[in-house]
Amino acid sequence: MNNKELLLNATIEEIITALKGGEISVEEMVRFFIERIKKNNLNTFVEIYEDEAIERAREADRKLATGNVHGTLFGIPFALKDNIAVKGHKLTCASRMLLDYTATYDSTVYKRIESEGGILIGRTNMDEFAMGSSTETSFYGNTLNPWDRSRVPGGSSGGSAAAVAAREVVFALGSDTGGSIRQPAALCGVTGLKPTYGRVSRYGLVAFASSLDQIGPICRSAEDAERVFTVINGFDERDTTSKEVEKYNLTDNTTRQFKVAVSNDLNDTHLNPDIKHNLLNLLNDIKADGNIVEEIDFDFSKYSVPVYQILSCSEASSNLARYDGIRYGYRAEKYDSLFDMYKKTRGEGFGEEVKRRILFGTYILMAKNSALYASSFKVARLIRNKLKETFTKYDILITPTTFNTAFKFGEKIDDPIQMHHSDALTSVCNLSGNPGLSIPAGFSRDGLPVGLQIITKRFDEKTMFQFAKYVQTKSDWHRALPEE
Repeated sequence: MNNKELLLNATIEEIITALKGGEISVEEMVRFFIERIKKNNLNTFVEIYEDEAIERAREADRKLATGNVHGTLFGIPFALKDNIAVKGHKLTCASRMLLDYTATYDSTVYKRIESEGGILIGRTNMDEFAMGSSTETSFYGNTLNPWDRSRVPGGSSGGSAAAVAAREVVFALGSDTGGSIRQPAALCGVTGLKPTYGRVSRYGLVAFASSLDQIGPICRSAEDAERVFTVINGFDERDTTSKEVEKYNLTDNTTRQFKVAVSNDLNDTHLNPDIKHNLLNLLNDIKADGNIVEEIDFDFSKYSVPVYQILSCSEASSNLARYDGIRYGYRAEKYDSLFDMYKKTRGEGFGEEVKRRILFGTYILMAKNSALYASSFKVARLIRNKLKETFTKYDILITPTTFNTAFKFGEKIDDPIQMHHSDALTSVCNLSGNPGLSIPAGFSRDGLPVGLQIITKRFDEKTMFQFAKYVQTKSDWHRALPEE
């Protein structure tokens, strides 16, 4: 395997082995990925930390020369979504509102990756304040899907997913409030994890909807995602929602039998026939290996979108109230009064989708609408209870990640209902707190990636990764590369 093949195809473990064996240097690797970012021109990054990354690479090479190699992610180039803080660097959430804001502290996930040897390449494009499913609401412009540049990469972590798919980094972190890691992972043909709520610290993540937000990795494979997850998971006293559970460690690759429940969403008339065909073929292979595969009635996807929108927008209305032009962020230049300054600052600083969600959330929080808000919490509890019941009988719940493959730019941006429907299958996990993992499951007839979503009980990422790694031994879909 030459160096280019290594960097395009290898796992994190294989790359670290090559580094230790002297097959390639860290600086060579970092320069290779930075050049790919520039050459591909997919608008995946909003800023590249070129000088800083090369200096850190040289430092890592000096350690290699003395045999001082430590860290689960030693020398591995990675990227962060533009809503995860790194001290001294811009943190804009792809919004005009925060265009000149510089983070004053490091996020916990960044510090944990840095301590294990990871080298930050830059920050990736996203939907403004993580509100969107296509990365079309970014102040920096659209990120292009590497499989078809006329199509969206998904969102809101579209920059992270497209960067991994185009092999511009080895892995990237995103955030997932209603599917913002898993949906773009599916549309770009990579692996994306939303961990159990509370298992990965949110300290340093700019809040959208605090009870739903979760940071997770986007990687080439389930094996790599598990390795990154071992680094970023664990209790953090600076995050009040962080759970004190045993820290996750790598699982072995021992084969086992699984009891698999298949959501009847597979029979939904809205599901793309190519997605259904691919998933049925995969399920037949799984069943042929002796696993129990049974369809169950799990029809909560039709309720998840309205419930998710009500709860997430209500929280966004509160969380984004801080952006007023006084304390930090953009401020309108011309205004007649304090109220006029607030109005113009927020009107000019926020994009249309963000303003739409703030207005909707504010409306829901009005006293006269309290019953609607309370009802949404009740439905979220029903979803959580249904999943809890499901996992008393089964190890795994499988659904499609999305109803459709990547859509064309402009196709849904002016139709909020259609755009929000992109999260119908993924938002269930955010409402319940369960972990969800999207892995590649083949391609449609027009060559677009298809995603399979794996859900397990809360804090059971072990079973999730065991199953995902088993599935990825049955195909090379996760190794497929877009044409350059």
